[in-house]
Amino acid sequence: MKPLRTSCLIALAVIAPLLHPLPAAAQQGVAPDSVTLGYSGARTGPVAELAGEFLSGATLYFDALNARGGVNGRRILVNAVDDAYDPNRAADNVRKLVGSGQIFALFGNSGTATTQKAIPIATAAHVPFFAPHTGADALREHNAYVFHLRASYGQEIEKIVEHLTTLGVTSIGVVHHADPFGLGGLAAASRALAKRGLAAAVVAPIASNGADAADSAKRIATANPAAVIMITAGNSSAAFLKALQQTGQQPMTYGLSVISSKQLIRELGEKAHGLVIAQVVPTPFRVDYPVVREYRQAADKAGQAYSHTALEGYVAARTLSEALRRAGRELSREKLVSALEEMRDVDIGGLRLSFSARDHVGMDFVDLTVISRGSFAK
Repeated sequence: MKPLRTSCLIALAVIAPLLHPLPAAAQQGVAPDSVTLGYSGARTGPVAELAGEFLSGATLYFDALNARGGVNGRRILVNAVDDAYDPNRAADNVRKLVGSGQIFALFGNSGTATTQKAIPIATAAHVPFFAPHTGADALREHNAYVFHLRASYGQEIEKIVEHLTTLGVTSIGVVHHADPFGLGGLAAASRALAKRGLAAAVVAPIASNGADAADSAKRIATANPAAVIMITAGNSSAAFLKALQQTGQQPMTYGLSVISSKQLIRELGEKAHGLVIAQVVPTPFRVDYPVVREYRQAADKAGQAYSHTALEGYVAARTLSEALRRAGRELSREKLVSALEEMRDVDIGGLRLSFSARDHVGMDFVDLTVISRGSFAK
């Protein structure tokens, strides 16, 4: 049977054989009327809401594109499977997706440790992997098949530390996940501080589910730094801020783009106040960029609340679709890689991006946004 085709065109299980199999020599994942992408991400678990936002934004674009006839006469389908933010489960998912012979490329898989497991599998199979939803610096060594769209966590942290030190703030603590995402972020923060002759005033690990948030908050409160950089995502973010507020200490708080701001605002309400967040796309709460206006129209039509992460997914889907268009009707993985590498100084709705044969990172956009009384400042 064909992949499930909900209104979102998302399949939640590994794709079964197509009703009309392609000839053996045909490109895997490409049918006369469709091209299928594979996605492994947290549909459940501590970062499920964050991963869901990225995928929902991508789906907004793919749905609208498919309604117009797709790319070169092919609709774009996404086969999305749940890894619950578990690296081993992600590896198993990607192995099955690639081994099924029915996906053309990987798209947007979420998480640092999960992506770390996925990359070698995709690379060994010569499967393009576009826009993994992670900014981990350690995953950005050049790879012929992996293309990153967003700025790195290191760039986000550098922007935060630059901002703080420009204000004269030098007492800066770090709270981080005790996993590859958090440890990589801690290393990036240490580098940014050392560049300015500083060291972290306090370092506090936290579990990704936030179960030990009270201990982490106590460690931060005891050291009482002027500011705290939160290398957290999903459930841990709101859990830490709640626990920190209960200590009575009020350091300035800064988070990365994957902090799960939508979830955080919902859980904290007006107590989500003064938090500064690095973002890798423009704010969706203003219409300064054409791509933001386009995204907002699609979100309004679908009844979706605006989200930086959903906008990131939308931009990723828009960029990949443009690369598929450039790759032509006689689609192959090699042609997609070449098309991406030839996208130099391309305008994606006001955002400029560039890839090349030597540089597979498309954008370095980083901006700082502020949450005030439970909403983003406009």
